[in-house]
Amino acid sequence: MGFEDRRQFPRFPCRFAAAVEGPRGAMRGFCTDLSLGGLFIDGVALSKDVLTTVTIEFPIGAMSFQAQVRRVSETPKGTGLQFMRLEPQQLSVLQRFVR
Repeated sequence: MGFEDRRQFPRFPCRFAAAVEGPRGAMRGFCTDLSLGGLFIDGVALSKDVLTTVTIEFPIGAMSFQAQVRRVSETPKGTGLQFMRLEPQQLSVLQRFVR
């Protein structure tokens, strides 16, 4: 039986600087894929299920989101996060970059 992708939203490759609030302050990395449901940040590792704030540096300006860690990867080192709540303005910005 093959791997089944259970994601609700398609992912789109990108490369935006990003910061995630960790137990010792902000950790910087790069958002390497993005969807309306969440993102993957390369170079940052947090514990699974942690609630955090992630700030993405879009070309039109930075925007912060509340998110929860859903996946931690060792290869590549990174963290998959799910957006918790999206305000209309946040959704509008995401929609602009996930086409």
